[in-house]
Amino acid sequence: MKLCLNTEHISEEDLKFISEMMPYISNHIQNTMLENGHLYVDIEEAYEKEVNEKFASLKEMVIGGKLKGKEIPIKTLTDHTDASTRNQEQIFPKLLKEKAVFEIADGVYAYSGIVLNMIRYFDAKISQFGKEEFSGITEHEYPVLYPIEKYETGRYFETFPHYIMFQSVMNHDLDTLKRFAENGTSDMSIFDETTRPKNVLRHAACAPLYELLKDTVVPADKPLVFMVKGRCFRNEADNVFEMARLNEFTMKEYVFIGTPEQCNAGIAHAKQLWEFWQKTLKLNCKVDTANDSFFASNYKKLKLFQILGDSKQEFKWYVPSSDSYIACSSANFHRTHFSKPYHIKNDADTYCDTACFAFGIERMVYAFLSQNGIDPSQWDKEIYNEISRYVSL
Repeated sequence: MKLCLNTEHISEEDLKFISEMMPYISNHIQNTMLENGHLYVDIEEAYEKEVNEKFASLKEMVIGGKLKGKEIPIKTLTDHTDASTRNQEQIFPKLLKEKAVFEIADGVYAYSGIVLNMIRYFDAKISQFGKEEFSGITEHEYPVLYPIEKYETGRYFETFPHYIMFQSVMNHDLDTLKRFAENGTSDMSIFDETTRPKNVLRHAACAPLYELLKDTVVPADKPLVFMVKGRCFRNEADNVFEMARLNEFTMKEYVFIGTPEQCNAGIAHAKQLWEFWQKTLKLNCKVDTANDSFFASNYKKLKLFQILGDSKQEFKWYVPSSDSYIACSSANFHRTHFSKPYHIKNDADTYCDTACFAFGIERMVYAFLSQNGIDPSQWDKEIYNEISRYVSL
């Protein structure tokens, strides 16, 4: 059955967030549709009451805060949405047909051809800019797996439980292993014989950095700058869409640790790369204030804090075929959120501020190709020359 949920008193912005969270609240929701301010879900009739109750709980989490005052709207800080795009057609079916994208699993892809070339371009450009523009930058790469107890310290479960994926293995039992070797997963009850997870699959590239810096004293005149990269995993549920939303993706970041002024300066300098791409790649794009999809009882407080403090800004690129903008990069001010639990201080014995400047590599590739097409010979000459400096087209 198609169930229309009660969206009364929900703002347009909160309704969009709620629609994205719907796949997480019940396994019985088969499909979610947001149409003209109305939210519909496809479910079996037997689960109508359960889904309504869980929706009411989610709605209360979002709008039930005790905050007073007017909702703060998201602001557009830089606007280049009037730029024309060379391509208007869908590219994803073509990429699949040409095997530039191989589907491995839902929201998990392998890449070749023009997509792999563009991944290498953006990776190389971010590295070059970081090394040339930030004195003393240190480059790190981290493994995918990260201990659960250390993720607890970073308070990731508190704010992003819906994204988290865990690693598990078979019980260390000879009979279980023999059964698994003989039957594989033909008998699904074999998954009852898995161990309690000890690790999560990292959801953000910089997550391990703060633990590695535990008890570090940062000189006031020498802020720390890092460049980190890695594969990241987020449970996007039914929100997976082509290369715009993936369960596995590559994230690369600049991370700044020091005084508030030093972090602000680092972010401001990194934005020069946004400006370079906007001009050189002739992007249809914009920069908006933003808020994370916090899934917590204090969601509104966290969201309002981000917007009031301009704690998060997103570099959004246009995707013509879906007439939408996707966040391809973000500037994130953490204040002392990470320095306090890990005791990262300056030499005046006060907690450092931290900030990160993150790039979603696959998203940038997808949006760029969506605007320019997948045939480099048809690209603008300046765009072609910029990219061919780094990769062979």
